[in-house]
Amino acid sequence: MFRRRALSSKNGGEDENPFLLSFSDLMASLLAIFIFVLVVTLVELEKRKEELRFSKQELIENLEGIQQAQNGIVSELSDVVQREHSLSLMLTQIQNDLQKSSIEVIIAESGTVLRIPDQQLHFALGRYDIPSAYIAPANAIGQALLKSLMRPENRSMLDTVFVEGHTDSVVNNREMGNWGLSTYRAISLWNFWTESPGHLTEFKTLQTIPLDPTQHPKPLISVSGYADTRSTHGPLDGKGLKDDRPEDRRIDIRFTLVSSEKKNLENLHENLKEMQEKMSVLINKLRATNHDH
Repeated sequence: MFRRRALSSKNGGEDENPFLLSFSDLMASLLAIFIFVLVVTLVELEKRKEELRFSKQELIENLEGIQQAQNGIVSELSDVVQREHSLSLMLTQIQNDLQKSSIEVIIAESGTVLRIPDQQLHFALGRYDIPSAYIAPANAIGQALLKSLMRPENRSMLDTVFVEGHTDSVVNNREMGNWGLSTYRAISLWNFWTESPGHLTEFKTLQTIPLDPTQHPKPLISVSGYADTRSTHGPLDGKGLKDDRPEDRRIDIRFTLVSSEKKNLENLHENLKEMQEKMSVLINKLRATNHDH
């Protein structure tokens, strides 16, 4: 029905198969397309490679910045830990010195307070004067404290030493109530040391040793009163404690450490904020690159 017509060659050669020619053209075209796709892919991969290399470099730079900021924080924390350790050793030494004289004091509140129990210094109910029976212990405690505070290495870590007066919960209707009574107890001991009999007047000359040489020293010791707000039994929450608690009519000596320089902390804070912003940008870039793949 249908007759296939032979194609003759100009050179008189044998007939060529048109199907072979079409297949060859197809393969050549596919090869060309494959080469083109391969070239494009290699170019794209090279671009991505450069992007990733840049991102890694950014990552290294930012991690180095964060490491530097972390080193600053670790240094500041190490200073704080060292000061706390030195304070603990200082209070323990005072406590040991007093034990040699059979005087017991308590290290309280995580090693920041030297507590004088009522067995060593007792205040009568509603009174702030030091009874004659407790003059010797009060003098010995002052001597041990002064001996320790005279050492520059101890003063250099301290911001303030508070002589704190405390009361029980019995209502006091005289001289500004328990607030006044507790403050007068602290003042009474301070005056005993520095005024009458005043055997330890050197307390008045003690000054801080600032970390920053541009700052001026200030008096090291202060007095304060807390009424019944800081009971030795913890917060008074109606657990049936008696109002008349001799153990709460006491003196605490509180030691506060110098803090890190404000300028140093501000610089660390700014460095961390800058590193946080850079890392956020970098993380977003890396996520975008990952999604593109």
